[in-house]
Amino acid sequence: MIPQQFIEEIQARTDIAELISSYIPLKKAGRNFKALCPFHNEKTPSFLISPQKQIFHCFGCGEGGGVIQFLMLFEKVSFVEAVEILAKRLGQEIPYQKTSPQQRIKTTLYEVVHQASCFFSANLAQDLKAEEARKYLVSRKLNKEIVKQFCIGYAPGRNMLLEFMRKKGVSLDLLEKSSLVTPKREGGYMDLFRERIMLPIFDIRSRIVGFGARTLREKENIPKYINSLESPIYSKREHLYGFNFSKEEVLKKDSVIVVEGYFDMIIPYLNGVRNIAASLGTALTIEQIRLIKRYTKNVILVFDSDKAGQMAALRALDLLLENELKIDIVSMPEGLDPDSLVREKGKDCFLELIQDKVDFFDYKIGILKGMYDFDSIEGKSKTAKEMLFTINKIGSEVEKYEYTKKLSSSLGVREEVLLLESRKLKKPGIKNKKSSGSDFLKEPVPITEKMIIQFILNSKKAAALIKNNLSKECFSHPLARKTISLLFNDFIENRNWSLPQLLGDIKDKEVARFISELLIEEKLLDKDLLKNCIVKLRSKRLKASKDGLRRELKEAEVKKDKDKSNKLMLRCKEIDSEVKT
Repeated sequence: MIPQQFIEEIQARTDIAELISSYIPLKKAGRNFKALCPFHNEKTPSFLISPQKQIFHCFGCGEGGGVIQFLMLFEKVSFVEAVEILAKRLGQEIPYQKTSPQQRIKTTLYEVVHQASCFFSANLAQDLKAEEARKYLVSRKLNKEIVKQFCIGYAPGRNMLLEFMRKKGVSLDLLEKSSLVTPKREGGYMDLFRERIMLPIFDIRSRIVGFGARTLREKENIPKYINSLESPIYSKREHLYGFNFSKEEVLKKDSVIVVEGYFDMIIPYLNGVRNIAASLGTALTIEQIRLIKRYTKNVILVFDSDKAGQMAALRALDLLLENELKIDIVSMPEGLDPDSLVREKGKDCFLELIQDKVDFFDYKIGILKGMYDFDSIEGKSKTAKEMLFTINKIGSEVEKYEYTKKLSSSLGVREEVLLLESRKLKKPGIKNKKSSGSDFLKEPVPITEKMIIQFILNSKKAAALIKNNLSKECFSHPLARKTISLLFNDFIENRNWSLPQLLGDIKDKEVARFISELLIEEKLLDKDLLKNCIVKLRSKRLKASKDGLRRELKEAEVKKDKDKSNKLMLRCKEIDSEVKT
């Protein structure tokens, strides 16, 4: 864990205008700065930076916050990674606090697999018995620079890694947890990776988390590749091979090419195709898609043209569309993969294939044409259902309609018939579920509720007064209620709280945007206005309570429950006296 005091210190020492100006050009605008927003396309600057308040806010897309939020958005990093970037800029070492046992184990495992990687790399470079491995890498046209960059190594087997790590003092338990050794049937342990090319798998922060291992001699009963097992630091579902090297180019080109295998990523990358990553031999998972989405919304899938490759592509389509990514697909020529294609025919041939990509509609309907008879009623019906199922994953209603029109033309079935079929296929409640989380954002926050929050943000005395006189139930808008709950619970009681601390601690994106918008506004706030706002919200809350009591009173009178009626009438009188005060 990073101490809160350290986070506050580096925020206080970082000038937000200076930080943001190192990424985008700024123009002076009175006491503030303006710029074209880096988070959406615009021609007129609507991105405002306040050095005095140490915040930014875009009035175009709504993004806002402090220095940490800016780095999280611009660099596509986590909260902790943003803090690490700030600390590095200031030349500060992060004084990590004592962590949980689980976190300590993870830290140790990162070190263990790093040591193993160094062992494999040294073996590849120096061991005479690794000559076959060196020749193999040369045959794959890998140079020394790429071998070094990707930390490619060689596992000699014969329990040499086990002996090496035990001499280093690494326990058998840690070696097993990090998936470097495996128990033997007769007892004891042996190296998991033996006589194989070792390909370290990196996380997005370039830490080695596991290995892929390729055999040098392909035999019938021996798998070509074996991979690290799941461990506290490695889950196959969460990583894309090589993405730590290509993420900058992915950001620059605003697209990622996703291939299947290790060398399918390495060889094109070596030859200059830098916005590329591999799915580690599986269909894309939701975790991998979320990782991609941090850097781009444009995905180009490159899978083999065989049945397995087609099925992998089809499985990925619906998941990608559900997560609002744009998908194109490239089919490789029969018998070739990106690795062999680039080696045999060059990078330009691969890039030409990328240019000839097709969107998800053309790809899927092309596969279905090979499966069903489009001239038959049954074939049209099956194709329509499968295509509409995928089209329904698209978020945009306009795009859904346009693809439905395209399907109508392809099948020779009227649009209105397909639209009826589409409605039948939709699961009840999905649309409402999707929209319910953000509907309240379409409705503006009432001005009185906004002002109360602005008073809290601008004055500690006002904040204390507000908390003593109002509850979160006095706020009707969900975003205002969520914000006031955060302020009441976490900040107002802390006498030393500051805006940088507040903005640095907020994890809720919508709340951070809302607070930055309120802070950037220049408003004259006085005591009379504060009193009026408090009275108005209290009165509104008490009126709502009294309306509820009146409904209960009517029910009690109908049931002739005198005791309950008297209690409710007494409570109504108490509310009346509260309103007067």
